[in-house]
Amino acid sequence: MQLSLFDLAPWPDHMRALPNDFGRSAIFTVRNKKVPRAALQGQSIYHVNKDVEITYTGIELRADDDELVFAQVLEYAKRTALGEPVSFTFYELCQDLDWSINGRYYTRAEECLTRLQASAMQFSSQRIGRLESVSLIRRFRVLDRGKRTSRCQVEIDAEIVVLFAGDHYTKFVWEKYRKLSPTARRMFDYFATHKEPYPLKLETFRLMCGSDSTRPKKWREQVGEACDELRENGLVESAWVNDDLVHCKR
Repeated sequence: MQLSLFDLAPWPDHMRALPNDFGRSAIFTVRNKKVPRAALQGQSIYHVNKDVEITYTGIELRADDDELVFAQVLEYAKRTALGEPVSFTFYELCQDLDWSINGRYYTRAEECLTRLQASAMQFSSQRIGRLESVSLIRRFRVLDRGKRTSRCQVEIDAEIVVLFAGDHYTKFVWEKYRKLSPTARRMFDYFATHKEPYPLKLETFRLMCGSDSTRPKKWREQVGEACDELRENGLVESAWVNDDLVHCKR
């Protein structure tokens, strides 16, 4: 019998989950919405841990939308045998993301799925060795396009599961998580991967966000606002900036 992601890395239906290595790296960026997404070819992706190397080819992925769509697709696929397709409608996806139900957001959702499918990642670390080529989504297509019966069909790359194995993943309350701003989301991604988070340097966090911010004062303010947001949202007990460090108490 073929295993599912849920067999290896279970999480409750009101939560979502991502591998810790995604939470500690710049796979999903927080660059300004007005800046066009970069087309990356063999780009080295920043990771907080020096022993992890990620190389990425594809269109830049952002925390604003691609990260949410990826987390929701994993939810749809979690009980399906690895390598088997799972299907859902754009209506269901937008509803689960808490996006508006209209053509504009259906198009946005499809663009996210296309980017995730067109990604190729090389990954190596002491823990898992080397993965030569992983796509965040292995296959994506729209069935019966333009008809009422139209559905998305998606296959998860079975190798993604390796990143979850051995309890190296983080679960989070979806209703709260999906409301976060991109910077607050990336901050939570990192802190949620640690039971007792170490303080994070502002510059390390900037690199982990793939942020273009060149003004330290403005970045500090942005991070401070993200701390407030996490606290108010109830995802952490407290978060604050002191000197050049971001602190968090979970």
